[in-house]
Amino acid sequence: MHSITGWKLAQTPNYITNKDKVYPYSECPFLGQYRLVKLPPSPDNLIEHVDYWGEGRIVTQHGISGFSDCYNVNHTYQLVSNGPDRGRKIPNRIPVVNYTNCDTSGYIKDNSVKTVTIMGAPINSSCAEDIGRMVNADQGKVVAYGFETSTADIKNLTRELKKKDIFLCPRYILPNELQGLSLFDSDLTFLNLTLLKNQLYKNVTEAAYDTAVDLTKSMDTEKGFEAIGKVVTKLIDAGSTNIMAYTYKLWNSGGNEIVRKSFPDAIQLILKGELVTIINQQYQQALKLDANINSSNDRLAWGDKSDKTSRRVSWKFTPIWENDNVVFKINNMEYNMFLKLDVNTDSLGDRKGWGSTNDNEINHEYYVKPVMKDGTLVFRIINYQYNQALKLDANVDSYGDRQLWGHNGDAYGTNSALDWVIAANTKTLEGNTVGIYESRRKLLYQQTSDVRES
Repeated sequence: MHSITGWKLAQTPNYITNKDKVYPYSECPFLGQYRLVKLPPSPDNLIEHVDYWGEGRIVTQHGISGFSDCYNVNHTYQLVSNGPDRGRKIPNRIPVVNYTNCDTSGYIKDNSVKTVTIMGAPINSSCAEDIGRMVNADQGKVVAYGFETSTADIKNLTRELKKKDIFLCPRYILPNELQGLSLFDSDLTFLNLTLLKNQLYKNVTEAAYDTAVDLTKSMDTEKGFEAIGKVVTKLIDAGSTNIMAYTYKLWNSGGNEIVRKSFPDAIQLILKGELVTIINQQYQQALKLDANINSSNDRLAWGDKSDKTSRRVSWKFTPIWENDNVVFKINNMEYNMFLKLDVNTDSLGDRKGWGSTNDNEINHEYYVKPVMKDGTLVFRIINYQYNQALKLDANVDSYGDRQLWGHNGDAYGTNSALDWVIAANTKTLEGNTVGIYESRRKLLYQQTSDVRES
């Protein structure tokens, strides 16, 4: 039991182990709003650290707890409970009336603390509200030691911090000054949006997809969605090769709504498997398959000079998780054929693009990499087996169409011929027949089908 008499008679705080901070109120009972200097004294500064229910640095045979350079919020008559300073007044103590009436607003200004920690003690609604009140929305973080995410304590804290768009950051590595509390074997960290954006970017670039997904799903407010969108844009601008894998993981773990709110439409179309038109950015020609087949029942792939809406230029991406990454099969709707590259090369090392009825080869799989070019979101479509990006021929045939090739060169470089726009196919034709029989392709098939493997 707390005793006012015992507290008054207790020895003064240990300011050898602990730093004596400005206006600690350690020697004063709870005064409410009466003649108090609120912390921080200067409106231009923030309080670096408040330890809620803290008692200062405590070292015992069972472990280490507390911090030596912070303010400690605690019961007005609480004394140090363990260690060499047991029974002394708490250093740098900011008082609250009791454990269910946690109001430090008379002592600590709103939105004024960079770091709030809490160790093992209950986080009831009043405590959570006070922590949420004092932590700074733009620069703040909150660390809870010794808690599980499923507890009522963390749910209370999550609810209050969410009001300031401060969210739980899974598997966050604490800075050195917050480590070393050996009395606790776990910690949960809530970060402001600036730190969260940096952490999310780091997780995706390091291919820590599960961590990135957990973090993304915790940022479930409008400002959180906006922050996620900024990270996605930054990843695209930086040329990240991991963004599609991250999006796939998020989409397939129940994060559909986040993808809809925070990711570009084209990426959504790909992941959702919706019908799309694939248009070469340089030549503005949509990808299609030939009306004719060769002796292996395959069809050459072309860029069409004018058609951008029919079923013939309609495609669907099917994602597959493989070797810790996402690859796609690309299916033409008119012929139900899958895009692949020829096993043979021309004199430049390029490979013709074909549609085939089977899709059981690695040659049918593609990486899809988003790239921002002059304000337009484009994609590199890169064959998984040959690491060749798709492009259209620089020359046209007599109809103005261009043949599809796999490029024997840098698939990720600045070559604009490798850029494709992916847009919703808003008009799909009924039926499975093609209106125009392209006899002009017959000679080409006769020349190529006998020298290639399908």
